[in-house]
Amino acid sequence: MNYRDQEKFIRGSRIWGAVFSLCLVVSAIPLRFVARGRWSVESTVAFLLAALAVAVLIYYTPDYLHLSVRPERKFHWEIKIRWRIAAAVLIFGILLASSNGGRMFAVIVALCIAGINWAAARQKIPRDKLAAIFWTTDLVLIFVSLMGASAGQGAIILLLLAAAAHIAIVRREDGHLRWAGITLASGIVLATFAVGSYGIVPWFLGILVLLSSVAGTTWLVLRAREQNARNVAASMQELIEFTGYSDERIRELWASSNRQLAANWELANPAEDNAEQMAEWYRQNSELYLFDISAYNLEYKRIRSNMKVIRLARGATLDYGAGNGEILLELARRGHPVAYFDVEGVTMRFARQRAERQKLAVYFFLTKAELIEAAQQHSFDTVFSFDVLEHLPDLPGELTFLSSLLSPGGLFVFDVPAGSTKAHPMHLNHNLNVLSFMSGKGLIDERGFLLRLPFRKEEKYVFRAPANAAQAVPTAQTPQS
Repeated sequence: MNYRDQEKFIRGSRIWGAVFSLCLVVSAIPLRFVARGRWSVESTVAFLLAALAVAVLIYYTPDYLHLSVRPERKFHWEIKIRWRIAAAVLIFGILLASSNGGRMFAVIVALCIAGINWAAARQKIPRDKLAAIFWTTDLVLIFVSLMGASAGQGAIILLLLAAAAHIAIVRREDGHLRWAGITLASGIVLATFAVGSYGIVPWFLGILVLLSSVAGTTWLVLRAREQNARNVAASMQELIEFTGYSDERIRELWASSNRQLAANWELANPAEDNAEQMAEWYRQNSELYLFDISAYNLEYKRIRSNMKVIRLARGATLDYGAGNGEILLELARRGHPVAYFDVEGVTMRFARQRAERQKLAVYFFLTKAELIEAAQQHSFDTVFSFDVLEHLPDLPGELTFLSSLLSPGGLFVFDVPAGSTKAHPMHLNHNLNVLSFMSGKGLIDERGFLLRLPFRKEEKYVFRAPANAAQAVPTAQTPQS
């Protein structure tokens, strides 16, 4: 994957997202002043917050599209977002209601959304009917909510309609232009009920709000899907050339490899304290990992994460547990000396072929002894280790070893997902305070503000070796895992 191309796409999406978000806000704010009627302070604040929320949704459209070669991903996201919508309707409905009857109505609406979502989650509604059922439900509930609504409430409900149209278009797998027409046409009817009674100017502004949401979402979705199609085609071609499989077989493995890996782990049940036994299991299952990693790297969230990581690299870079070589190949294109380390298997052979065909210089290491020897000659300025340390039994030993390979002032970037899950039973449960452990070794916590937030699920760490003290590189007699 060419990450220069991804950067260009993301910059374009941010610009277009900002344009459409600004259009929505510029249309929404005057609506507050021309839609005469009873506006409480709470309604004004809620209206402005709702306008900002819809603008943010539009701006970040590609981030949560969940374009994936794994069909279940989008469905699970859709169910998750509907639970959040039900919770938001319940909380804000109760807070903004001026009577007990209004609060009861908010509870009923939230229960309706939650009930249909529950039925969808348990597959009691056919998948191909979900989009139409969700949109119809939203329209009916919004229409009922408009009965007796004040000017402020009607304008807020209009923004909810714009958000519902946005989500309806995002969730579509195809036919986005047709679905944009459906949401816009039916939305205009409801917008007329929401603010049409306050005059032609409020009605016109309300239509502009709705149009900004529908047009902006559609354009951003189409751009993202085109970029995703190019990424998938490029990845597909590489895999066909390496494996000789048909595109149907590759798509099947993209969709099922993670489930097969989980099943194989449960069946083999390797001893979690036996490093060699575990390494052998990964060697035997490396073809499945080839497709699992490939599918993962095609997801927008992963592309964004890889781009951030690539920007952190300085000088000679080691990727420990490099898999398909995705990050290293891009760094090699940018002129970095790069080193690959992983268990010997299909993923390593694939990474070698990719490097050879692209004429990129990548040093491949098979043992820790080789890494130690290389570091004794010239230590690494950057060490990466992603989606690997949670698979290894001796986390303190691995962190110590990798830290020792750093040059003075070198950067160590890694993640340690927390423990075993149903989807990833091979993730080990490490009871280690990583921050305290690394700080105790004299490394400096370099995480930015966002990575330090306590509620973030992303367990990514960034540490820098002291600039005034050389790291003690272990000898070649160090035990290998």
